[in-house]
Amino acid sequence: MIKISVIVPIYNVEKYLDKCLKSLVNQTLTDIEIILVNDGSTDNSPKIAEKYAANYSNVQLLNKKNGGLSDARNYAIPYAKGQYLAFIDSDDYVETNMFENMYKLSNDGEKKIVECNFVWEYPDKVRKDEIKKYSSIEDYLIHGRVVAWNKIYLRSWVNDLNIQFPVGKLYEDQEFFYKLVANLTNIDEVAIDDKIEVHYVQREGSISYNESSKVNDIFLIYDDILDYYKKNDFWKKYYKELEYRFTRNLLCNVLVRKVLFQKNRKVKHELLTSIEKYIRLNFPTWKKNKYLVSNNSKVNLYLRFMNKYIYKLLFLL
Repeated sequence: MIKISVIVPIYNVEKYLDKCLKSLVNQTLTDIEIILVNDGSTDNSPKIAEKYAANYSNVQLLNKKNGGLSDARNYAIPYAKGQYLAFIDSDDYVETNMFENMYKLSNDGEKKIVECNFVWEYPDKVRKDEIKKYSSIEDYLIHGRVVAWNKIYLRSWVNDLNIQFPVGKLYEDQEFFYKLVANLTNIDEVAIDDKIEVHYVQREGSISYNESSKVNDIFLIYDDILDYYKKNDFWKKYYKELEYRFTRNLLCNVLVRKVLFQKNRKVKHELLTSIEKYIRLNFPTWKKNKYLVSNNSKVNLYLRFMNKYIYKLLFLL
């Protein structure tokens, strides 16, 4: 039985691909298949992928026209035969016992998600991203790492739910994460591998999140998630979690890290207006959110400090 199907989308990563694939073909868990998806690469990535497909019986190569990361992942899922699905980015690499460790924690299919810790690997430093456990589904929605590449997912569960990655948009992992997590019965269906297993490589030339059209994708993604929760009766159950997490992300990660660094003042003002409008329309009482008022973390203090007058001052920066 194939225990894990590892899907690797590939697009113009010739400098990184060999290291990634070496870490996969040398896994201590042998009952895996590695599905490489050449997403219309124009560099030497296809040749590198072809070499691995020719030399390793558990590696297969799929070729398709360029459609982006989400499209490549979705394209490969029907080809997967493993009990679990995994998604590894082709410019990252993993520890050789990663999938053995994670599969052991799955209890042979009892868990729907197994998640591992990882490091952010910069050219001059590394930063660990570690967690021990989540106490509830609500806690998972608030504190979960939304990335797809540090998890394995029970394939039959994902297929039954018919949840895929949104094509043509950034922040695709957020949509996949929030839709799946809402369908968990309880947090015992999630296991945590507390070891560092993935090296998330920060490289030049990756997708720019500073383009206004890319930043705006977050609103489309959040709309899709909110619609899904409303249609599937998750809205009342998890509204407070979404309100806190989405507002926090918009006012912290998106606003501080992306919008304020926009060089074009017109674009920056448009994005500032969009953030304010989105929160006002979807989360009008966010200031009273229980996760915001009950914790005095630095992030929460910043959020509580934010008001319409402070927000107006941002337009002057």
